Amino acid sequence: MDDERPPIERVLDLALYAPVGAAITLREQLPRHIRQGRQAMENRVQLARFIGQMAVQMGQRELAKRIEEQRAAKAEQMAEQVAEPASAPDDTPDDTPDDTPAGEVDHDLVAAEPSVEAVEPPAADMLPISDYESLAAIHVVERLRSMSSDEIELIRRFEVANRSRRTILAKIDQLQGR
Repeated sequence: MDDERPPIERVLDLALYAPVGAAITLREQLPRHIRQGRQAMENRVQLARFIGQMAVQMGQRELAKRIEEQRAAKAEQMAEQVAEPASAPDDTPDDTPDDTPAGEVDHDLVAAEPSVEAVEPPAADMLPISDYESLAAIHVVERLRSMSSDEIELIRRFEVANRSRRTILAKIDQLQGR
């Protein structure tokens, strides 16, 4: 039936009436489409935020667990190192005469003495710098210059046993003349 209409009316339908009708319909329904679009986006953002928060929480728990495992392993290793020299059997009987000539060093005795490294490192709260574990290496290095040699040695022992940051250990070596 539309085919029986003159071609000019069909052109007017497509070129004029269809766009006007679409504009009127869009104007009437646009607020509803906006609300639907906004709600859909807010729901997606809320879901993404929730998933992100869950991922961060799980990551923090996993990281804390791994850090605790590493600390426990390091503490166990340090305990073994400290216990080894004490449990080593004494090969030399006490009644053996000392045949080392005067003025010479008995290298066997020197080697048997526990090294400074075998001494248990201090706890973080025993260090002369408060909140030491949260400081960047550069901040620790800046403070080393004003410390006594005993305080520097405490920092060195703690750093060797824990993070072994090269920047800090190099500055300590420099200050201690190593």
